[in-house]
Amino acid sequence: MTNLEAIKAKLNYPLSENAFILALEDRGIYSEGVYVSGESFDLAYADAITTLVTAPNIQEGGFTVSLADKTSLLNLADKIYTKYGVANPISSLKKTATFVQRF
Repeated sequence: MTNLEAIKAKLNYPLSENAFILALEDRGIYSEGVYVSGESFDLAYADAITTLVTAPNIQEGGFTVSLADKTSLLNLADKIYTKYGVANPISSLKKTATFVQRF
């Protein structure tokens, strides 16, 4: 099994082939190489999840990614990034509210 086949099977959501290849190759993994599990592959998987959840609306071939699905997937990606001590690339996008009391 190639790395490309493995990441597609693991994510099991429709993304473009180029999105999968980019996630792999950004982590130094040749997409057509023989699949070997490990840190780089796990981080590429988390990157693919990040690509999926940041898409505005995903509906293709009978698949729909709901807000609840996106939240679950984002939590999974965050756990992978945390496991390897890597900053989640979209954690800075989370909005926080700050209360300021002015007299």
